[in-house]
Amino acid sequence: MKLFNKLIGLVVLTLIICLSACQPAKEESSAKHYVWMGEGKNEGTEELEKMFIKLKETGIDGVMYQTSLEKYPAAIELAHKHGLELHAWQTILRRYDDKLLSEHADWYTVSRDGRSTAEHQPFVDYYKWLCPTKPEVRAYLTKLVEDLAVVPGMDGVHLDYIRHSDVILARDLWDVYGLVMDKEYAEFDFCYCDDCIERYKKETGEDASAFGDAAPDNEKWRQFRYDMVTETVDELTKAAHAKGNKINAAVFPTPTISKKLVRQEWDKWALDAYYPMNYQSFYQEDIAWVEQSCVEGVEALKGRVPLYSGLYMPAFSTPEEFRQGIQASKKGGASGVCIFTPYGMEDEHWAILKEEIDKW
Repeated sequence: MKLFNKLIGLVVLTLIICLSACQPAKEESSAKHYVWMGEGKNEGTEELEKMFIKLKETGIDGVMYQTSLEKYPAAIELAHKHGLELHAWQTILRRYDDKLLSEHADWYTVSRDGRSTAEHQPFVDYYKWLCPTKPEVRAYLTKLVEDLAVVPGMDGVHLDYIRHSDVILARDLWDVYGLVMDKEYAEFDFCYCDDCIERYKKETGEDASAFGDAAPDNEKWRQFRYDMVTETVDELTKAAHAKGNKINAAVFPTPTISKKLVRQEWDKWALDAYYPMNYQSFYQEDIAWVEQSCVEGVEALKGRVPLYSGLYMPAFSTPEEFRQGIQASKKGGASGVCIFTPYGMEDEHWAILKEEIDKW
């Protein structure tokens, strides 16, 4: 009887081992998570290394890092030392540059009421915008992207402000500037420079300078502005890829919102990844809106490339709301989150971020 019990026990043990061995291994998450950071903070200091270490320990995979061209090699070396990707985060069509302004003021966009952003900026003084229609502008930006793409070890070029100036501000900003932006007003409607007018006339036979207040109703003219940004992005994409690097961008939330507010038809682009700024507070929306924004964006991209949900830390009044924003991004199909920015995060935020990344 004892021998029989031993045999039964051995059979049971063998079955348990076999069943355990036959269980499929837990699939490793393909998600990645990022932060926007830099902007001159903590460069070349021990504080920057401490931040990189903390990011890696929390589960962050990379940083969209903003600095000058000559400072990228040191930042890349430090990021890679701690297992982080580093992408060159740069403003593109919004260029507040004294040299450009003095030498190429004619490169800047012109509003429907005839004012150039080189001299008259909408909303804030740094809103000086290059026109994406101009070949000279595209050549200048292509060189910028190429220079970034060939920095040794650079993991990608991250485009920001790759759009027109806001023809309509996000709803929460109306009060900030004392405006009611219920339609496209002439002073915020771009671009009506000679290059835009001439090319559009050549392609359609229509004179956009004569549209006046009827301009917002002209779908062809609206599409032309989308297309000029898209053509510019296409050229920059080819430039980065030709140098053997990747290219991605921070974009407005959902193709619908981005077209309406900033002439940005990003679902027609061919980037390697997209980072929509799902800043719900800007639109006076609740956190559930983040999920819906991700859903629309993911559906628009049709699985071609990943979408990472941009989350704005000041939009979350409590750490628990921050958790909800991360979870909403995951439910919406995002491939991860990108935080703007980690500088203001408290211990509880860091703990929540790690928990949610570990569960993703």
